[in-house]
Amino acid sequence: MKTFKIMILFLVLISLMVFAAVFPLLLSKVNDQRLLGQIHLQKIETQASNPSTQYSVIDKLRVLYDKRVHSKDIVVVQNSQLSAADMEKLNALCYAELQTLREKKLLPDLEDDVSEGFQGSSFTSFDTSRPDLVVNYYVMTMYSNQYRISFTMDADTNKIYEMKIDAAAKPLVVDYDNAYLHWQDYLGLSLEQSDHARKLPEGGYSNDNRPFPPLNSMSEGADQDYPVDDQTSGMSMALVHDYTDGSQTVVYSFLIAKDKKSFTISWSFQ
Repeated sequence: MKTFKIMILFLVLISLMVFAAVFPLLLSKVNDQRLLGQIHLQKIETQASNPSTQYSVIDKLRVLYDKRVHSKDIVVVQNSQLSAADMEKLNALCYAELQTLREKKLLPDLEDDVSEGFQGSSFTSFDTSRPDLVVNYYVMTMYSNQYRISFTMDADTNKIYEMKIDAAAKPLVVDYDNAYLHWQDYLGLSLEQSDHARKLPEGGYSNDNRPFPPLNSMSEGADQDYPVDDQTSGMSMALVHDYTDGSQTVVYSFLIAKDKKSFTISWSFQ
């Protein structure tokens, strides 16, 4: 009899332990079934988010210029080779932007269609100290029998940041004296009144006595001084003007050379 009572007590204890373990699960399941299919709204307090940083054209130019002078903080990635279909689309975009330059009186009327020949590469650059500022751009060349136009174009806005056009035969008819005003209108920057605005004859030297850097020096192996030899010396003129976005300044040069058969627009930072 005593053994029977012990067994009964043991079974009761086991049952209580099982019930204690299973009961919360059963209660949770019942509660889930009760809430299933119902919509419950909860008020969440709105937290002020930090406004996204807006970068200007000069910010992008600074990244590209730092790449040009081999800054250790700049990362450059050459994107995968463009397919034939992508190149055709890119060619159309570039030609349309060149037409915009022509309408802005920065590009002469060309006798040949430069869209018939073209080549280019796609790049991405950013500064490790400002990794959220990413510049996607193309380095392009479009050409015909008579002309060759090289330029750097923003892949996001299609804005051309620098350009060089060479003519094989006739001199280029360009509104050179007012090019800096047309460029202000095209790029959307304001002219900065300073001592940097100047006209430099014979060779296109800047006020620090160095030749202007070559166009598309962002390409590997192109970081060399602009050549001034017996054929160009004395036959080139450069206009240099400062532009600002309200807080930063970039120096743009407009160089016409080789008996007016070459016209270059390029930038630098003081």
